[in-house]
Amino acid sequence: MAAKKPAKKPARRTKSSPVRPRAGGSSTRSLDSRGQLIEATLGIIMEKGIDAVRIDDVVAEVGVTTGSLYWHFEDRHGLVKAAIAEQIRRMSAETVTGVSEALAQSATKDDYLARITPFLVDPFDTARVRERWGRLGILVETRNDPELKEMMRDVQARHLDVVVELMEDAQRRGFLRDDLDARSVAVALNVINLGSTVIDVLGDDAPDPAAWWGLIGFFIDSLFPPDASRA
Repeated sequence: MAAKKPAKKPARRTKSSPVRPRAGGSSTRSLDSRGQLIEATLGIIMEKGIDAVRIDDVVAEVGVTTGSLYWHFEDRHGLVKAAIAEQIRRMSAETVTGVSEALAQSATKDDYLARITPFLVDPFDTARVRERWGRLGILVETRNDPELKEMMRDVQARHLDVVVELMEDAQRRGFLRDDLDARSVAVALNVINLGSTVIDVLGDDAPDPAAWWGLIGFFIDSLFPPDASRA
């Protein structure tokens, strides 16, 4: 009688090759861990910069294995790209939402001006200042990485296209002069937004808030057609 063959042992799985999650709870946890990994990476980037991102630090903060990270992202570069894209997406969504709501809810030029001015360029709001510093830091750090630089260009271009559409909508509603190029206006608002970070650098030498708002109000008011009102 032939000897019975021993049962074949299951192949060992390494940390770098985790099991694909099944449908149900495991899949949900997998999706959650991806978001948590991005969140942890983004926190490091915003506080210390891209060079400070370490795989071991990220997985330790989230409480997952290195293999879990590599299941979601090809490498550290892929993780960093995902985190940067998420940060730009958040800021873009906030800007688009704010401008859209201002257009939809404003009945007069003064109402629109009051709603949109602080939203776009508030250099005295601590949270917004931090966001702008983070965005500037990302722009600077991605400048010397061709792949990240190209990704940033694409993300910024998509965001700009949405803002241009909003500016064109403002022109149709009579809130923006129709002799102005909508794309140039969108870029100018973006430049003012980022450039206002200089106020944080100046500290005590920064302009008085009332004087700053007066100037920004004057600039934005100049974009309106004469005697503008809601159509």
